[in-house]
Amino acid sequence: MTERLPETVGNAMRSLGEALRLRIPDTVEAIYVYGSTALQAYIEGSSDIDFLVFVNRTLTPADIDRIRDAHAETEAALAGIDIMGAYIRVSDAGKSLRELGPVLSYSDRRLTTEGAGDINPITWWILRKHGICAYGRQLPFQYELSSDALVRYVIDNMNTYWASWIERLDQMRASPELAEQGLPAAKLDFAVEWCILGMLRQLYTIRERDVTSKIGAGMYGLAMLPERWHEPIREAIAIKRMEPARCYDSQLSRLQDLIALLRLIHAECNRSDLAR
Repeated sequence: MTERLPETVGNAMRSLGEALRLRIPDTVEAIYVYGSTALQAYIEGSSDIDFLVFVNRTLTPADIDRIRDAHAETEAALAGIDIMGAYIRVSDAGKSLRELGPVLSYSDRRLTTEGAGDINPITWWILRKHGICAYGRQLPFQYELSSDALVRYVIDNMNTYWASWIERLDQMRASPELAEQGLPAAKLDFAVEWCILGMLRQLYTIRERDVTSKIGAGMYGLAMLPERWHEPIREAIAIKRMEPARCYDSQLSRLQDLIALLRLIHAECNRSDLAR
């Protein structure tokens, strides 16, 4: 299945796999990629590489030191590509973080034994339906995950993580010190892309009981939401694609529309039966 991998992703995961094989031989069963890569939406220079390393035994402190060395070697050859993932037993696939406890995880070029490793129903859903084996052997994932469990997780995420984003942006807008020059375009670019596409992904999952990529979520928003909101959605898609197109001359107007759109998406997500 590696033929579906972008060359950058394939090279990165093979490099990591070989570095691990030399340091912890006969331990790694497979490396799978999920996220945008598995959803066929990887964008060079914009997307992270999300991975799961499946091992066949409990890792020792000495193993973890060797894994840290493997990542250091791999990062030297990645040329600025961001990778993030976790190490779990094959038998633990599909389990909740509550069942697993802290997992060995890697992000921001740091290995930690106290991480969450992006272990959540969305990860397991993408892995089960779309995961790609980038190194090692194909694994027969047998776990089940109901669409109700997926939607419940997304609704909770919407009303905690994403609701806090709306609150912070609203506090920024209401600040008496806020002025046009106090809103760096690059900082607002990040909020527009991250929040609009991220929250539209939640809306897609709640309504369609499936998972889509950020670009797929943007297209879904254009199809499902009133035309009044198409400009900020198009802008979010352009930012994700690293395209220069921008729809606003005023950063203040941009922030106001961003908040209003996020509140609309939040309200739409909470209209579902499971949310009520």
